[in-house]
Amino acid sequence: MCPISSDSDEGFLSDSFHRHALFVFLIGLLLLTLAACGGGPTDSNTGGNGGGGNGGGDEPAENEVIMTGTTFTPSSIQIEVGETVTWRNQSSMTHTVTSGSNRQHDDEFNSGNLAPGADYSVTFTEAGDFDYFCIPHVGMNGSVTVIDPTAESVQQGTGEHGRVSP
Repeated sequence: MCPISSDSDEGFLSDSFHRHALFVFLIGLLLLTLAACGGGPTDSNTGGNGGGGNGGGDEPAENEVIMTGTTFTPSSIQIEVGETVTWRNQSSMTHTVTSGSNRQHDDEFNSGNLAPGADYSVTFTEAGDFDYFCIPHVGMNGSVTVIDPTAESVQQGTGEHGRVSP
């Protein structure tokens, strides 16, 4: 008699065992499939930026700030007078770019709500430090430092800033 037989319950493996094994296998396969699908939208970190990642796999371009998760990348940027900074929302959340600090708007600029995929640009016409934050996300802050290369220079050998004649 063959040890594996479908004609007898006395065999090594019966039909009911095969049905049970198939059922367990299918349930396991279903659970693995559900686990692989995940739980909902998330930001990916394929760009190597740290923080929340930028979702698109690109590093920020010159004078560009990427919004992902609850992070501005880079959080601080330095530009020259007359240059434009562009903020790009590569997150799955709505963000704002609102000038001010300590969550107090100073009326310099405000993007309003930026939906995922939207961007916002500001051209800075004066030198200075400009802090900004995201209204919906406490702790999401950044700053733009605007320099006027015709008005400031670093004195050779001292590391101190001084005024020079144009």
